[in-house]
Amino acid sequence: MTAVKAMNGTKLLIQIGDGASPETFAHDCLINTERGIVFASDENRQIIPDCDNPDDPAWSSLNKDGLTATINGSGMLHTASVEDFFDWFNSDTAKNVRVVINVAGADGGGYWSGAFKLTNFETTGTRNEKATCSVTLGSDGAIVWTDAA
Repeated sequence: MTAVKAMNGTKLLIQIGDGASPETFAHDCLINTERGIVFASDENRQIIPDCDNPDDPAWSSLNKDGLTATINGSGMLHTASVEDFFDWFNSDTAKNVRVVINVAGADGGGYWSGAFKLTNFETTGTRNEKATCSVTLGSDGAIVWTDAA
């Protein structure tokens, strides 16, 4: 039996670039509990008729058209980050972001990177509990994978 090469969820890091040259990437404490990335594609489906049996159900053909990635993050509200995230939300600015699988390269480590825009920023609070937040980042162009060194 071969065991899964697993990692803790805290090893999945969302790192946001500072825009400087050279650019520095850091995991913001605003995303401190849950985080993830979803890859999706726009698709076009067409039914390919069966010429020999035109009345029979036909199989559909799928063509992928556009690709996109969405990053979701949430956690306890880190108040020191609120202004930066709100300013980012209020702009049409894309920032360079990395989603890091923070393990050794031999274990599959590396990161996805690309430009992302902040498309959703939510803060909520419940009586006698700490305030929470969630963010959604949408890709703005190609996403690439880089193996860990």
